[in-house]
Amino acid sequence: MTQRPNPIRSARLSMAATDDDSDEFNLDFTNRSGPQLITFMLGEEEYGVDILRARELITYPVGGVTPVPGLPVFVVGVINLRGIVIPVMDLRIRFRLAQAEYDLYTVIIIVEVEGKQIGLVIDSVSDVVHLDEDQVQSMEHLTANVDTEFIGGVVNIKDEMVILLDVDHLLSARELRALVDKTEDGEKV
Repeated sequence: MTQRPNPIRSARLSMAATDDDSDEFNLDFTNRSGPQLITFMLGEEEYGVDILRARELITYPVGGVTPVPGLPVFVVGVINLRGIVIPVMDLRIRFRLAQAEYDLYTVIIIVEVEGKQIGLVIDSVSDVVHLDEDQVQSMEHLTANVDTEFIGGVVNIKDEMVILLDVDHLLSARELRALVDKTEDGEKV
């Protein structure tokens, strides 16, 4: 009888045939300490958010977003997710990109900002990737003409530049306060 390795020590899966024609699996786990990102597409650009900031990914509910008057133009409405009213922000509108039709690949990433859940409409999810801390490059060197308040940095992943979003700065303090007030008023109705 062969002794099996402790599966906790093992991330790579390999299969080796033994003399008695049985299969043996060896698992090899790799411990990574850097952040994980969910990467996604908006138009032709790839963006990413820290996976620890994402609470949930849901398919865009066609016809399920309720418009609320008085919200900023980039907040397309609210959804009811298991009894919680969540404002939904279209990142294409927020970043002044060309509008696109919502389709079966359109996803809402639910993130938490200052204790409030907010949905971010994106074109499609690309991947979940691990980063080393030193891979992230800051945006401080860009000129003053470029609006970098939403950007936490950039990173090169598989020869593609990915723009890292800082979800805490997608809304100004005033916008967040107004959004919370409006959607909480809607919850009471």
